[in-house]
Amino acid sequence: MTEAETSIRSNYRVRASELVGRNWLNTGGKQLNLVDFRGKVLLLDFWSFCCINCLHVLDELRPLEEKYRDVLVTVGVHSPKFEHEADPVAHAAAIERYEIHHPVLDDPELETWQAYSARAWPTLVVVDPEGYIVAHLSGEGHAGGLASLVEELVTVHEAKGTLHRGDGPYVPAESTAGDLRFPGKVIALPDGVGSAG
Repeated sequence: MTEAETSIRSNYRVRASELVGRNWLNTGGKQLNLVDFRGKVLLLDFWSFCCINCLHVLDELRPLEEKYRDVLVTVGVHSPKFEHEADPVAHAAAIERYEIHHPVLDDPELETWQAYSARAWPTLVVVDPEGYIVAHLSGEGHAGGLASLVEELVTVHEAKGTLHRGDGPYVPAESTAGDLRFPGKVIALPDGVGSAG
């Protein structure tokens, strides 16, 4: 990075917008605000559950979330691409089906999507521990660059005293599937006799 780019980056900082939507999932019922993420590196993942590229990104982010779990919080911002994706029941089922283990903001009116100038599914936005946007990316394949950026942000904000380690606001949702994930399926019992599940 050149000296000019460094000074532009440090002198022109954009404050992250509030996270607005219909509801939060994977938070134990708590409604979160941007201030709840202060002190953490925040990764906003704008996705929709019928977008294959978005599903690929979920898998790309899992190792990153695990490695930096005490400093990085991923928030899925579910911004529906198609009308049926705005159904809250279908949305909650998709979160369970795809085993999403981070907070998810339901954004059916695309308010947060528009506030962050998202233009594609998926879009990733990184917010530093002080609440400023430091990266805005579209598409897949950014895990390596994101890991480098998180390392840089951790170093800078640990030195400044603005990084807070510890757990994020994720609370596992109760499973809606229970033992009847596959109703009507015949289950083999130990004695070889089947029963309807």
